[in-house]
Amino acid sequence: MDSEPIFLRVVHDMLLSFGGTLSFQECWDKFIGKTTRAVDAYMTEQGITAPENWADEFHKQARSRLEKEVLPIPGARQVVEQLAEANVPLCVASNGHPVTVRATLKRTGLLPWFEGNIFSAHEVGASKPAPDVFLHAAKLAGVHPEHCVVIEDSPSGLRAAANAGMPCFAYTPNTTPTPPDLFGAHPFQTMDKLPDLLGLVPA
Repeated sequence: MDSEPIFLRVVHDMLLSFGGTLSFQECWDKFIGKTTRAVDAYMTEQGITAPENWADEFHKQARSRLEKEVLPIPGARQVVEQLAEANVPLCVASNGHPVTVRATLKRTGLLPWFEGNIFSAHEVGASKPAPDVFLHAAKLAGVHPEHCVVIEDSPSGLRAAANAGMPCFAYTPNTTPTPPDLFGAHPFQTMDKLPDLLGLVPA
């Protein structure tokens, strides 16, 4: 799901309203794939004062915009369908708030494939790049980390996969900057390439 630009626009607008001066590109570089804890740390470092409940307001605004604007990444639905048809266990392991993740999946029509298998860093107490949410998902699925495959598009997620000892494919579309360090992940630019990388296309 192409949710990151929406999250970051909300973060950027809120930081500006609190007196921050960073550009949207700086916001993207600092917070892509991160949680509100990273934003809190930045505001403390920069001496930016925010309302005590700013994170609750952020999640409220983000959910509202996601429900109206978020779209599936082109080709993602087809990949999910192929994986499901091949009886490959699927899950979402996200830094996002559980309610927000579920709302996003519902909006994009992908929820039926992930219902009951949505995991959030908010539930395990450590966000990516810590590997906790990936390891938690693997444990509940009864799959060893080295037998999992992670699909990621953020630096923190790529590092988390490496920290978890999980093979990883990095989605690096031409429309966004490629992370400077892929942490050993194999890059691909379009979702139609992923089935072949995952061995779903017969030789």
